Amino acid sequence: MKEVIKHLKVSEIPNVIAQLGLSPDQEVNLTIEETSDDLLSIMDKIGEKAQAKGLTKEKFQELLADES
Repeated sequence: MKEVIKHLKVSEIPNVIAQLGLSPDQEVNLTIEETSDDLLSIMDKIGEKAQAKGLTKEKFQELLADES
């Protein structure tokens, strides 16, 4: 059986498991994907990736000032 459930709150997981009729001893595969798509979250992720690739605050300001 494969069941895809989207936009599920963590607190709802036990209820969904019960609704699916899964026994407590049954083994399943679980994939968790964060779905927070608010602008601040997206900008934070972009900033973290840019810093990890070597973008400094000074270089960022230089890029913003560059009009070419």
